[in-house]
Amino acid sequence: MIRLKYFTILAVCLCCLHSCSKNKFDVDITNIKVDLTINRLDLDLMANYPDTPDVKTLQKKYDKFLDLYSKLVIEIGGADEPNYTNYLMQFNKYCKEYNIPTKVETKLGDLSSVKANLNKAFCYYKYYFPNKKIPAIYTFLSGFRMSVVTDDGILGIGLDKYLGADCELYSAQGIDKYKVRRMEPVVIPTDCMRAMATSEFPYVDSVNNLLNQIVYEGKVQYFLDAMLPFESDTVKFGYTKDQMDWAQYNEGKMWAHLIENQILFSTDELIIRKMVGDGPFTSLFANNSAPRAGAFLGWKIIHKYMKSHPDIDLNKLMLNNDYQGILNSAGYKP
Repeated sequence: MIRLKYFTILAVCLCCLHSCSKNKFDVDITNIKVDLTINRLDLDLMANYPDTPDVKTLQKKYDKFLDLYSKLVIEIGGADEPNYTNYLMQFNKYCKEYNIPTKVETKLGDLSSVKANLNKAFCYYKYYFPNKKIPAIYTFLSGFRMSVVTDDGILGIGLDKYLGADCELYSAQGIDKYKVRRMEPVVIPTDCMRAMATSEFPYVDSVNNLLNQIVYEGKVQYFLDAMLPFESDTVKFGYTKDQMDWAQYNEGKMWAHLIENQILFSTDELIIRKMVGDGPFTSLFANNSAPRAGAFLGWKIIHKYMKSHPDIDLNKLMLNNDYQGILNSAGYKP
């Protein structure tokens, strides 16, 4: 009888531990159907190489995205420009000389893995935002200029920015090592969903101060948690394990630094950039610190806020631009 009680208590404890460790973003998406099509401009643009690209066919198939790509990404102007076709040919030649299309195929294959991961992420997107449309997905070569671009109903992915940290082309281009480390295929869904967050829910405030930026970046990171519930925090932040450990260990000290030095409400753009801008580390702290430390603190604030307000869903959170109010009602005390 005693043994029976022991096993009963143990079972209850194990159930409690399981429930406590359950991923709250592991929601049921089994009835949500998303079937993405990836439109391969990167392949179609090179299809006639070394002959002249068929601009009319490209225009018919890619329409608005071709215009966006030409003007924003490779900056050769629109298709109505006199030298447009020649500029396309020069860009194709550049890509071929550096063997970029082959490297993309070797590293990313037919994009089936990328498609599957994005498809799942957009299932979560539809779960939380059922009335929003899924964007058309395009892939392109950027000459190492851009990772992801967005426009109304459009999401474009620069595949040459995800060839792996060991790709020798990146160092030859002089790209910073801390950026190269993150230029892996596994990062594509995170970069895409971050772009969705910032385009669908842009930063809005009449006063741009550090607190507002911290909380906004925290909302974006929380959004990533919901869209990519099984991705690691290190990938979603772009951290190494040591950087994540540093941020977790120093959370309280970082917050205290902002309070004690009275910079939480600073409007100094340099301070804001140091706290939330990309870099090898956060320059307000040690050289071994985690980069974008402000985003990490904001993420912690948002998790505390959402835990304290279970009635608030993700859509309401993302639409809430009262950053000061979020902090006040979060009860954040690291």
